[in-house]
Amino acid sequence: LLLIAALGAFALTGCQQQPDEATPTEAEEAVPPEEMEAPEDGEEPPLPAGHEEAAEPGPPPTELEDGGAKTMEGLTIDPNRAYGPEELERLRAVLTSGDEQFKVKARSLLEQLLLESNVPMTRSIAARVLTSSPDESVEALKQAALNDPEAEVRQAAIQALGQAKMSPELIDAMAQLQQADDANIRSHAIVSEIDLRLSDPASVADPTWMARLLARRRDDATAQLQMKLVLAGPKVLPALKKVLADAESPVARQAAACTIALICAGTSPKQQEFAELAQTIKKETLPESHPANLEGLKPLEKALATDPSPIVRAIAAQGLGYLGQESSAPLLGEALHDENEEVRWWAALALVTVPAEAALEDLSEAATEDPSVRVREAAVRALGWVENDRAVLPLIRATADQWAGVRQAAATELGRFRTGAALQALINLFEDPDEDVRWAAVMAVGKLGASDAQEALLRAMHDPSPMVANAAERALQRMGVGARRFGTRDEI
Repeated sequence: LLLIAALGAFALTGCQQQPDEATPTEAEEAVPPEEMEAPEDGEEPPLPAGHEEAAEPGPPPTELEDGGAKTMEGLTIDPNRAYGPEELERLRAVLTSGDEQFKVKARSLLEQLLLESNVPMTRSIAARVLTSSPDESVEALKQAALNDPEAEVRQAAIQALGQAKMSPELIDAMAQLQQADDANIRSHAIVSEIDLRLSDPASVADPTWMARLLARRRDDATAQLQMKLVLAGPKVLPALKKVLADAESPVARQAAACTIALICAGTSPKQQEFAELAQTIKKETLPESHPANLEGLKPLEKALATDPSPIVRAIAAQGLGYLGQESSAPLLGEALHDENEEVRWWAALALVTVPAEAALEDLSEAATEDPSVRVREAAVRALGWVENDRAVLPLIRATADQWAGVRQAAATELGRFRTGAALQALINLFEDPDEDVRWAAVMAVGKLGASDAQEALLRAMHDPSPMVANAAERALQRMGVGARRFGTRDEI
């Protein structure tokens, strides 16, 4: 390529770069310009000596001709030379938009470099450029992927093969590569197999390979496939539902349940309310949400109710929380009695976004009697979102929990109920030994704005914790009772 560029520069300078031709003869020097014969009317002036055959300049070459076709003319492959990215990338233009004869030539040159160059960087670049037309170079890419001594070259070839059309031979090659000693080679082969299969409609409907890769935690195959399946969207749901129902591996079933939930997740009314109150929705920056896809509802409910693996049941409970459908409440209530703590915890969390009226009794029991602290706390949080005053009594009971985190959660949730019993329970928590519990109780009373709590808030302004005292002061200010500079002795 450099030789051709030099020849081009040489041709442009013409005879000026040739001393023998450029030096005028003595006869030419002897004839002054003013004594040369003038042309008759209508005639062109004579050309200077040595330029009689010069032709009119033609149109400039196109980018493709200059950067692609002409670049290949006379190109010789030197296996010992390092071809740079700029040189080989010029051939990509030929592969994508050149004439067919030039495409064939460019592909042949790249394959030759891929298989014969002694420079690893050149082989790697050639493999990446061939990604533009991998189907015509499958054999060369397969050979490089399986046999090249350099891992970087093999990875580039594997990535290129992932963009080709799926075939049994390619899948066999990926299976071989997934047994390689190099973890990066195995990981690239997994991703390329996923790309090949998701580009083929028959494979998209086949749960067998999905179950195999979802069950493989080695080389992060489970996570890699889950990410690709979520991006693929609803078209993979039929196969995923079969994996969830029939796969032997609990890891595969767990991954299928999680992926179904992520694909089907949408916005239920309860979730919308939760998000708005938490001030997490900003319409100017977030895209408009879409409703949940209920195609995943029944498979997840069945998995929660019947799957023998606790980890699958836990993920199914999590997924039902994403879908936020009222029909799931009874099953989630039953899951609060599961022998596995993880299942109970996820069931309680799910009932924050699932309308939980049907699971109120189960939540009440879990909030006060479950042996796990985190399950009790999650159940307390869910009770706060039950739009029924019957949730107040179990929340009051939770204010006596031995763990401060549960009492703090109970204080926060009681602030959602405008009943005398809820207010009195919150005022009682002003004397709690834990600073965070007292702060949560004062904040809850402040949000309620109950005038009956003014005296208690005045006392709370003298709390030894600055955080609690400041919260009490702000609560009184919101009630319009008065103002006080924190840290002074002035009374309201």
